[in-house]
Amino acid sequence: MVQVTAAIIHDGGRLLLCQRPEGKRCGLLWEFPGGKIEPGEAPEQCLARECREELGIDVEPERLVCEVAYTYPDITVNIRFYLCAIAGGEPVRIEHNDIGWFTPDEALLLPLCPADKKMLEGASDDIKGFLRESIFRMRSDR
Repeated sequence: MVQVTAAIIHDGGRLLLCQRPEGKRCGLLWEFPGGKIEPGEAPEQCLARECREELGIDVEPERLVCEVAYTYPDITVNIRFYLCAIAGGEPVRIEHNDIGWFTPDEALLLPLCPADKKMLEGASDDIKGFLRESIFRMRSDR
């Protein structure tokens, strides 16, 4: 089983999703950015590396939302999904076909990679609650 991390990057009640490149596994489906954990790498280090490589941003992992195991035809993955804030930079499309900001409800309407869909369907209420708290904290800090 391949160990993977994925960043649920949030800002102002929206989530950043990325559309996979055509020709790759799950081509043109939407996903949360991330990738395989390298040997000797902590999950949080993997998140930081992948977000720099794929989006040109620094992220701050805030908490683990859940883990999802999923078997694709050619690989079985265990994905750790972390809520993350952008700590530096603006997201740019480096490796993906497209990127965009979506509410959790809008994200559920996208054609998602199966593992991402499984996570979002199971953790959507938890993520929405976190986003509400995050927006409230943002407004309180002003």
